[in-house]
Amino acid sequence: MQNWLIYPLTIADQQQHIERSEHLLRTAFPGEPGTLYWSMAEPAGLVLGFSQKHNVLNPAATGSLPIYHRRAGGTTVLVGPTLLSLDVILPAEHPLILPDIVESYRWFGEAWVAALAHLGAQTRIVPPAEAHAQRDQRKQPATREYELLLNRACYGSLSPYEVVAGQRKVVGFDMIRRRSGTLLQAGVLLQWHPAMLAHQLAHTPSEHTLLEQGLLGRAVGLDTLVGRVIDSGEVIQAFEHIVLADECMRLTIS
Repeated sequence: MQNWLIYPLTIADQQQHIERSEHLLRTAFPGEPGTLYWSMAEPAGLVLGFSQKHNVLNPAATGSLPIYHRRAGGTTVLVGPTLLSLDVILPAEHPLILPDIVESYRWFGEAWVAALAHLGAQTRIVPPAEAHAQRDQRKQPATREYELLLNRACYGSLSPYEVVAGQRKVVGFDMIRRRSGTLLQAGVLLQWHPAMLAHQLAHTPSEHTLLEQGLLGRAVGLDTLVGRVIDSGEVIQAFEHIVLADECMRLTIS
């Protein structure tokens, strides 16, 4: 049986969150419990994926928001009061770390679907084939330009086992693997208003229009799904209830 070490919600500069989660991963030791680290960024900012360059950003918007870089892959995320983040640190040899990297996301997605159902949001996980089919559209002449534009933002495209309502993403994932263990990261959209993100990523007025409209169709906030504003504490309580009680994941609370 595995227990969890749970850090309460921390609201701080995003760089502090990045450094803390990297420290927790770096110092993880086999046999220790997994860790849940909840966070929200203050002030709001942009987090670029590991391979993204600053030229993905709108030059005219430079300096309007702080820019951060994460060690995981993926693309740009707008952090701030409308995004609740969870870092899950699993020490090496933890039973939830699977040899197949993609399949290591499955339990995470299923846990989120169950948690959001407690809040009245009906969601599902994205099968790998569905995510791959969308990715293939970036290679097709008819859809390549549009899909690459939307892919500048994390919530503009799908990855396996992320959580969606219909076709719109609610919870996005990424991962870091090290010898010391695995860091799974989730970003939950409490609300989704992509105008600011579109402004930060669009290089022309026409791109801004396409991005804002496209991102509205690719993601959705919990508030829209359930018809009311969802407090971060409600989400945390629902997720922890699922993870701590789920015997199929061989997890228990002490």
